[in-house]
Amino acid sequence: MTDRIIEIAETAAFLSLENQLLKIRLPDGQTTLVPTAEIQCLILANPAITATGAVLSQLAESGAIVVVSGKDRLPTAMQLPLNGNYIQNERFRAQVSASLPLNKRLWQTIVKEKIKSQGLLLKSCHGDDFSLLKLSEKVNSGDTENLEGRAALIYWKNLFDKPFLRERESSDNNLLLNYGYAVLRAMAARACCGAGLHPTLGINHHNRYNPYCLADDIMEPYRWIVDKAVVNLNPENFPVDELTKDVRKKLIEALLEPIPSIAGICSLSDVLRHNAVKIAESFQRGELKLRY
Repeated sequence: MTDRIIEIAETAAFLSLENQLLKIRLPDGQTTLVPTAEIQCLILANPAITATGAVLSQLAESGAIVVVSGKDRLPTAMQLPLNGNYIQNERFRAQVSASLPLNKRLWQTIVKEKIKSQGLLLKSCHGDDFSLLKLSEKVNSGDTENLEGRAALIYWKNLFDKPFLRERESSDNNLLLNYGYAVLRAMAARACCGAGLHPTLGINHHNRYNPYCLADDIMEPYRWIVDKAVVNLNPENFPVDELTKDVRKKLIEALLEPIPSIAGICSLSDVLRHNAVKIAESFQRGELKLRY
């Protein structure tokens, strides 16, 4: 199955359904047909886009995520499929009743992989992992010593050629990171639903105002993919006034590139799905099944 990410941003469009195909009609009459089964994420980033209820329903049935962006091109809303798995009710119950020790072991596994991936990216970019690979091996259950936070200070200090602070509102590489992470989050939320899990009920993330806590947990080890793309686009962290079409395209393309996994070279979507399933199995069996 092809996992396509489609963004409509530069023009108005009318979206309708035609024989299980998404029909995109532009103001000049140009029409594009895309099988809904091939779409994993549809990003609507123009206020003049109109979509029929049949389109939204069919995309949900096929397991696709629909993301709506605001004026700044950054996503503001997301439609998730409700019926993501045939044993969804059973897995919801297991997710809710998961023990604290299990959640701590899951978070330990996630943080170790996140820090490791950060170290590998630094080594790839600068020839030095700045001791993050060693640090990743010291993460304990639940990361009670907050090595994730310590690693982040080292990581962001050294990732770009110029000083950088991770501040969401800054008009620099933060703007690119925000967009890339938002698309990655949508992919992770889709993986959660496909595995029969609720994306709101997190392993470690638990902000009461965050409806995608589990998606944020699952995406952590793969933020490096967005980070690497941003390094390639703007290594010196020059000011960024807007997210251009070309920049958004390159960020999306980075998330569609195959990556290495325990099963060989796979798409990021397949890896996220696999991890979500292993987390669901961990909840059901009461023991750690997640491996990287």
